[in-house]
Amino acid sequence: MTGYAIVLESARLERLQAVGNIAAIAAASEVPVDIFATMGGLEAFDKERIASMDYEMGEVGQAMMQAEGMDMAMFYENIAQAKELGPLSVYACELSMDMLGKSLDDYHEVFDDVLGVSGFLTHAEDKQVIFV
Repeated sequence: MTGYAIVLESARLERLQAVGNIAAIAAASEVPVDIFATMGGLEAFDKERIASMDYEMGEVGQAMMQAEGMDMAMFYENIAQAKELGPLSVYACELSMDMLGKSLDDYHEVFDDVLGVSGFLTHAEDKQVIFV
């Protein structure tokens, strides 16, 4: 295994935060990480959703959003910072974008490219795959 390939399907805030944290720690440790954002996971990076902070969340997510004096970076900020620290690539799902009629311009600038599933699997062939 030469790193992690994370398939991010969930739009739930706690899961998004977990992916951001895992990616940041791995990249800072020089462990290669590829993130493939698809379905709800891709839509979590939509600029309008980020602006409105309209995320599904449970008890931990609500506590995080209401915590005063706690300066916690959001998942997209963690991922953007992690890209500066180590080997991290982020890919948007081509099929999801096509279904919604969107382009990369509609999403946070964290994405490196748009890939289909087969393209992502090529990137993931030597990595441990994690589905979130």
